[in-house]
Amino acid sequence: MGKVMKVFKTLINELFGTKREYKVEGLGIFTCKVCDWWRDKCYLWSGAVQLPFYSVETLVLIEGDASAPFSRQLLELQVLLQNWVPMAEQLDSILFSKSQQKHKEKIYGSWQDEFYPYTIVPAVLYSDSWEIVFYRNSGVNYNFTVFWKDNRVQDLRLGGF
Repeated sequence: MGKVMKVFKTLINELFGTKREYKVEGLGIFTCKVCDWWRDKCYLWSGAVQLPFYSVETLVLIEGDASAPFSRQLLELQVLLQNWVPMAEQLDSILFSKSQQKHKEKIYGSWQDEFYPYTIVPAVLYSDSWEIVFYRNSGVNYNFTVFWKDNRVQDLRLGGF
């Protein structure tokens, strides 16, 4: 019954909620629809963030309450973005070995030029971590997902059609 109620609450918030905005210095504006009478303790705030090195905006979701995103998650997100280059360096070696096992061709060889971060969301799989999904700019629809926590890559999953 819990999942049904959560879906119901989400639907009610989307249909009848009031749109709230929260400006985050250096990231942009995050929005959320909130029903004041619903008294939910946790909402998902969304924002389209322009990350350095990429021409496409990235969808970022952050948990929060009815008034604002949680400050702890905002801080963790800012730390992730400040450590983007070290994350990419860790990803280089892990992605190379995993892609060699799964694909004979070098799809992910120049991933920093051919892929962009599509979404950054709080990860369910690894508690208190971030799930970053990268998609290919063009051509065949390949993607991969990175789980980031405590300044290191926790896991990497390759995808694609």
